[in-house]
Amino acid sequence: MKKFLNIFCDNYIIFLVYAFIGWIYEVSWFLIMRHEFVNRGVLFLPFLPIYGFGILILLLILNKFMNKKHYANNLIYSSISIITIITFIYTTIIEYTTTKITNVEYYLSNYGIGLIICNIIFLLIINLLIKKSDKLKNFDVTIVLVFLLIWIITTLTEYIAHYIIDINYHKLLWDYSKDFLNINRRVNWDASRNFAIGGTLLLYTIEKYIDKFLKNSKLKTKIIICLIIGIPMIIDLIV
Repeated sequence: MKKFLNIFCDNYIIFLVYAFIGWIYEVSWFLIMRHEFVNRGVLFLPFLPIYGFGILILLLILNKFMNKKHYANNLIYSSISIITIITFIYTTIIEYTTTKITNVEYYLSNYGIGLIICNIIFLLIINLLIKKSDKLKNFDVTIVLVFLLIWIITTLTEYIAHYIIDINYHKLLWDYSKDFLNINRRVNWDASRNFAIGGTLLLYTIEKYIDKFLKNSKLKTKIIICLIIGIPMIIDLIV
């Protein structure tokens, strides 16, 4: 029972921290971009549960992967890393140098060939350099792979969450229909890219401090924290 409570409290505290960070991120975005305060989400309290659940999913899937080093001498790892970086740079350049492209099919039909050519050129050049350089062979590409996996997982999480809320409650808590490279208005390039960047930064920085706090805290302390925030959150959810 003690072990179960410890695991539950640890995960709940992690959930709370990132749900709060997610709320700050979205509220800050509205303050900066629209100069207005908007209490994001469906709760009265300053928490966005999707961010908390998102991080828990990331930790569950990526924890072991992050703790193991993945080097560029592996052709699969190096190729995936290069494609991720080139696609990120190429598409970001297209976003800021063309009129807003909302349709993914239009983007692929007009710029897809250029993206493929850029990836092939850099794949050939980098992999050739890797074969000739011991430093490049031993270059750790784990963070790039983690970045890509976070990008995929958070995009899927956002899409599924939007779909469930839309189908069950007939509400659109967010609508990307006018944004760059959106898919069924549920996800878009900017949001997914920001989640990937933010998720990577959080897992490689703040998560270490949270983990250290949880390991050094007594179970009683963690239970008190969960109750103090958990009970108001349950009432908030019911309301």
